[in-house]
Amino acid sequence: MGSSGQQVSWKLADHPTLPKGKTLALIVLDGWGEYKPDEYNCIHVAQTPTMDSLKQGAPEKWRLIRAHGKAVGLPTEDDMGNSEVGHNALGAGRIFAQGAKLVDIALASGKIYEGEGFKYISECFEKGTLHLIGLLSDGGVHSRLDQLQLLLKGASERGAKRIRVHILTDGRDVLDGSSVGFVETLESDLAKLRENGVDARIASGGGRMYVTMDRYENDWDVVKRGWDAQVRGEAPHKFANAVEAVKKLRENANDQYLPPFVIVDENEKAVGPIEDGDAVVTFNFRADRMVMLAKALEHQDFDKFDRIKVPKIRYAGMLQYDGELKLPGHYLVSPPEIDRTSGEYLVHNGVRTFACRPPSDDPQVKGGLMKLVSHSIHIL
Repeated sequence: MGSSGQQVSWKLADHPTLPKGKTLALIVLDGWGEYKPDEYNCIHVAQTPTMDSLKQGAPEKWRLIRAHGKAVGLPTEDDMGNSEVGHNALGAGRIFAQGAKLVDIALASGKIYEGEGFKYISECFEKGTLHLIGLLSDGGVHSRLDQLQLLLKGASERGAKRIRVHILTDGRDVLDGSSVGFVETLESDLAKLRENGVDARIASGGGRMYVTMDRYENDWDVVKRGWDAQVRGEAPHKFANAVEAVKKLRENANDQYLPPFVIVDENEKAVGPIEDGDAVVTFNFRADRMVMLAKALEHQDFDKFDRIKVPKIRYAGMLQYDGELKLPGHYLVSPPEIDRTSGEYLVHNGVRTFACRPPSDDPQVKGGLMKLVSHSIHIL
């Protein structure tokens, strides 16, 4: 049965040219692709005899497939693919809306504000502060600035009276140095909210690779630096505003590795630490670099570092970041209901499969669509 309750036919038609009983290898070259041939295209400039022989040796069998944009469930043709998107698209075997597009749809329709997750955090709006934590970028890999802007607007129109944004600068999915422009844009938006009576400010920040956004539990100190700034209001650098902070800290570090900072008032007091009774939203739609922070925010028995201060909050992710752990327990946008994956079809047609992947990809694949079913062997 499919998710719609309709009977599913698992029978696959025979391939018109590939005979049965042959071994087929599906090899994914991460980061490899074809684009306009110029001096800036490293794959075109490089010596690639093996790929050249494959392409030129059997041109009638050479096909190009899209690994970005709408072909893999992303909002526009300008959206680049990434490993998580690839795992989902390959595992599904057909097009499903990916995280970014799901968020776009929910924001455009207003359904994001009608769901259980938003209702859960909105109960803090009357007396508490809404904290938004995530990557300040328009790269579209982990987050998008326009989604944050719409969320700020929608939350303020629905009762959020005090908002604090904890920014993480990019420089990896976008050009290094673009952080200054993103912060200036956000500061302009927050100033307009203040004109309308909403106490909205940037509260803290840091570079994505040095503050908060570690993954696969490689370095909990990265998360701790963010925790200290975001929750405790403590950081080695203090500034009156975020534009000044980013410009100054960039003198000794690039966007990815900016050290943690907090914004303080005239009395040198942090303007936005997370307190009891507040609401917290992590606005990244991609999961891998939010899971560790989600554990620190949500797990009562957390022991990876001394949190020192553990406020009683209402926390929601933009999406659910780990389906197996049900983490976080509350989220603003529901994940897609995906069934009838490509692996299931192969098994139902008697095709034995062997899949090999590095342990670092396991959270994405498990959270994605490669189901562990009979007649298939999965090796980490």
